[in-house]
Amino acid sequence: MTLNMSGQIAADDITGIKKLDPARPVYLLVGDSGKVVVKNEITNLAHDPRNMRYAMRNMKAVDPTMATKQLTSSELDAIAQWAELKRVEAELFQKPLDGDINTLSQSLVIPNTAWVKTNFFEGLINLESAAAQLKATGDKSGVRAIAAALTAPGGLEKLGQIMAVDCFNGNDDRFDFSQMPNCAPYNRLTNTGNVAVCLQDNILRPVGMDAWSGSSASRYLDQPPSREWTGVRLKDDQRAWRAQVAAEAAADIEAVLGPRNRRNPFGSPDRLPKNAGQRIAAGMDQGIATLKTKLLNMYAPNQRPPGLQARIIALGWAIQTRAGVQPAPPMGLPPRR
Repeated sequence: MTLNMSGQIAADDITGIKKLDPARPVYLLVGDSGKVVVKNEITNLAHDPRNMRYAMRNMKAVDPTMATKQLTSSELDAIAQWAELKRVEAELFQKPLDGDINTLSQSLVIPNTAWVKTNFFEGLINLESAAAQLKATGDKSGVRAIAAALTAPGGLEKLGQIMAVDCFNGNDDRFDFSQMPNCAPYNRLTNTGNVAVCLQDNILRPVGMDAWSGSSASRYLDQPPSREWTGVRLKDDQRAWRAQVAAEAAADIEAVLGPRNRRNPFGSPDRLPKNAGQRIAAGMDQGIATLKTKLLNMYAPNQRPPGLQARIIALGWAIQTRAGVQPAPPMGLPPRR
């Protein structure tokens, strides 16, 4: 069978693995036909896996590449069986066990975690690896590729869409949307590893990977929003605040990318355009509109999860009337009674 998002992972499908992140349990499963990425997220409460699914679906509204599914128990068993088979083979033939396989076996038994699978992102480059490559070897190819992908038409706007969904999801593992962020040395950037681009239709574009934070105080999308919920910043009257956040995010990315060495003394050393913040803010508005449409159409009003329903009403995307919950009327029109 083929390793992909739609099929069930079976032990016979796997021919090899590779650990993709040196610090976190993220693995590429490779088969004779196809490949898929599996990773686990720390969960502290029984309903966290459900919150994760809501968050991933929200991100998929603006980034179709972010198709993500939680692994079933049978899929986890299949991966564990494959890893155990490789361990037995290594002992039988007196060969050392591949370090990534050993690490995978240890990761599979970590308690209070939820495993998900997602597509393999071809050509993935993130700010963290690109900056490390530049510092270690002077190789600028990574930072140049990211700058080009963001500067291209729709690039910074796509990042803004991703940020809007992060804000709704309460995800602070990319940018901090709080009133008083604490992410020194940056203004808003919290995780350079999660600002990334990958090949989409053979073009490098921003990707909304890791759309859920297991440590965020406002991650509970299955419950009414708390005071910490950052999604309130998506309201129409918060455009000025979003413009400021977008400008600060652009400045942070610029700082990580580093200046260009220009022979022309009158040339700008910046890698991003001067209107980068404005383009990100425009993308946030686009993301808000897309997410609003998605959530209003995903469920019937009386079948929406209560937490999402409460957020939709809090943002003014829908209203509660005597007849039930209905989409908010266009600006300037009274609600239907």
